[in-house]
Amino acid sequence: MLTIRYPDLAALFLRLGFGLFMLLGHGLSKFQMLFSGAEIKFPSILGLPPTVSLALAVFAELLACILIIVGFKTRLAAIPVIITMLIAAFMIHGQDPLFMSMSDGASKEPAILYGLGFFTIYLLGSGKYSIDHRVDSIL
Repeated sequence: MLTIRYPDLAALFLRLGFGLFMLLGHGLSKFQMLFSGAEIKFPSILGLPPTVSLALAVFAELLACILIIVGFKTRLAAIPVIITMLIAAFMIHGQDPLFMSMSDGASKEPAILYGLGFFTIYLLGSGKYSIDHRVDSIL
């Protein structure tokens, strides 16, 4: 039986899908909030001031996602996003229900799904269609 597998293509789709959705759906709006000049209304995480908490979220959801999308230091870049999703799920949405269908809008579900996606990217790596692969093949 012939089995054809495409792990490198799967890694590319995971990186592009999760990276772009996080970047466009979350990272850009937080980036705009950080540099808008308006008062920052963002939760204080782990005792950090809201501005620092927001800056860390921007680092993970914008800068780390850009690295993931292009496949540069992918596993390393996935770590801050995974941590951010754990904080979002269990601290920010700690009192919210697990599933969206059980809530009036807020739940842990999106953060857990993103976290699982980025954890899969961490385990799988960047694949052949990435800057990481180019750098490794040159060295």
